[in-house]
Parts: sequence; structure tokens; C-alpha cells
Amino acid sequence: MDPRGFLTRWVRERMQPKTASGTDALRLAIGSTLIVLSIIALGELAISTLTGTNLWLDLARGMFIGTLIAFPTFLYNAMVLRQNVILQRKFRSAYRVATRNAEDIISKNQELEAAQMRLAELANSDFLTGLANRRRFEQSFANAFGAAGLGGSPFTLVLLDLDNFKQVNDVHGHDAGDAVLQHVAVRIRKAIGDRAGFGARLGGDEFAILLWETFDGAEVAAFAAELQDTLALPHVYHGKTLVARSSISLGFYSAAFSSASEMFVATDKALMSYKHSDEIGIACIGTDDGLSLAS
Repeated sequence: MDPRGFLTRWVRERMQPKTASGTDALRLAIGSTLIVLSIIALGELAISTLTGTNLWLDLARGMFIGTLIAFPTFLYNAMVLRQNVILQRKFRSAYRVATRNAEDIISKNQELEAAQMRLAELANSDFLTGLANRRRFEQSFANAFGAAGLGGSPFTLVLLDLDNFKQVNDVHGHDAGDAVLQHVAVRIRKAIGDRAGFGARLGGDEFAILLWETFDGAEVAAFAAELQDTLALPHVYHGKTLVARSSISLGFYSAAFSSASEMFVATDKALMSYKHSDEIGIACIGTDDGLSLAS
């Protein structure tokens, strides 16, 4: 055993005593008192040697006085130290509880934010198809029209509906009709792909697509023609083959439209004009600034 290491540990324990219990406090008081008495005994021995007095009498007197003074003092200090240790332990326990509570609060806040985002998403989504609902479409359409009017990028409105959807419902039932609407939504998403834009269900068998930054009208027309061919493909529902062709119209943004509503009405009229045909209606403004339709 290293004497210096032992002495170092002993001094450290005396400087930083562990008083976690009443026994530790009593042990500290007794040990400290013995140290003081040993020092007093050495002092009395030195005094008796120098003065020639009775060593044992001086030693007994010093031990008695030292015990009366030192033991209560060290016992009190030990108890104070023990209370400090208890308070520190309670503080650490309270800190751990507070940390856990803070973590729980953060977790609950994150769950609440996720729930709020989910609610916002549901409020702007069609419950059946998962596409945007009419509310989100109208807001986005108005924003796009306003931005384009202020010099932003042009955009295109695509309207479509199914030509014989009522027949599907009447013959095969509403469950089959719902399945067709869901299949149409999937095909719309795939058709949009990586393009900037989104699809929406306006209600019933009516759908809309907003495409941003459409600088090439021919490219948009090709997109619409391909989408029309895709939607003409049959749907399979519980072994039944269902066909629900679509009619499509395009509304290209133009400053000639005075409002988003006017652009929507023109596009919708183009849709009605070319419904049940293979052609795609295109909404535009005539030279007399009145609404007209052109293919």
C-alpha cells in the first residue's frame, strides 16, 4: 500500500466527509474529536515537559476540556453536513423529475403539432381520394391568379369530369363508383408526377389540376391528351370491368381574364362544350374581350 496515497485519501475524506446517514455523522464526530484530543495530548505533553508539572493531571484536564468543546461542535457540524447532503439529494431528485417532465412536455407538444398538421391536412384534403379538396383548390387558384397578374409565372387550369359516372353508380352501385373515383385520383397523381402542381377533387366526378410555370402551351396540351387517354383505360372492381371516360378542358392564364372566377367559368364552359368528345376544350378570350371558346 502506498503510504502517500493512503494519507491523501484520508485527508480528502476528512475534508469532504460522506455523511449520508446518522451513523456517518456520529462516526465523523467521534473521529474528529479523537484527532483533536490527540493534538491536545501532544500539546499537554510538551507543556508538562517544559514546565515540570504533572503530566497525567494536565493530560486528563486537557482531554476533558477538549472533549467538552470538540465533540458537540463536530457533532453539530456533522449533522449540518448531513442535512446538506440530504438537500442535495432531494435537489438532484427534483431535477431529474423536472427533466422528465420537461421531456414529456416537449414530446406532448410535438405530438400536438403533428396532430394539428394532420388536422390541417385533413381540412384541405378530399376524404375519399386524398386529393386536395375544393377549399384548398379555390385558395390556391386565387393565389396563383393574383401572383400571375403581378408578373409571376403563368399557370394552367385543367378541369375534367367523367362522362358516364352516373351510369357506373346506377348499374354497379356507389361502392363501385367510389372505387372508380379513387382509381382516377391515383392516375391523376401519376400523370402529374414531378411537375409543379397538384390535383383536386371539386365534388362528385369533377376534378381539377393546377400546373405552375406553364410557358409552353403545346406541352400542356400534350399532357392533357395523355391524361385523357390514361383515364379512358378501364377500371377493374371485384372482377368487374368499368369504363369511365373523361372530358378535359384547359384554361391558360391570360391577363385578358379579369378575375380567377372569370377564368374558371371560361374553362368550365369549354369543358361542357366538348363533353363526350375526344377533343380537349381550351378556354380563351376573344378579340372583343368577351368570353369565347376555341378548340
